[in-house]
Amino acid sequence: MSKKSNASKSTKKLKDEKQHSSSALPGWPGYRTRAGRSGYDPIDTRAEAGHMAGTMLQTLFVGQIRNRVHLFLLGVLGLILITPLVLAISETLNTNPLPWNAWLFVLVVGIVGLAILINFIKNLLGIFLR
Repeated sequence: MSKKSNASKSTKKLKDEKQHSSSALPGWPGYRTRAGRSGYDPIDTRAEAGHMAGTMLQTLFVGQIRNRVHLFLLGVLGLILITPLVLAISETLNTNPLPWNAWLFVLVVGIVGLAILINFIKNLLGIFLR
């Protein structure tokens, strides 16, 4: 007599393998359209959108942006934010200084713009030196 394999063990193993795949985690792409789902669940849709936004922010700060449109927008944002600092310095050189509270605002915005421009250059070098 031969032993018959237990069918419940094989289905249990398949369920365990499914749980460890990336589509079994809420927020990951493919979770809301998994088997037996229509993909219209608003909670799963928001979780997936949040996951993708977090992934994009992570690639932005790590310096791994490969999309040229996002990189262009990053450079434009950096230039826009650094412009008030450049204008304030040029006004100071023309003997027309700004008040201290305006300098504080301009310095904060300028430092953020400088950090974004440094990140832009880092991403740009990552594309061309790859």
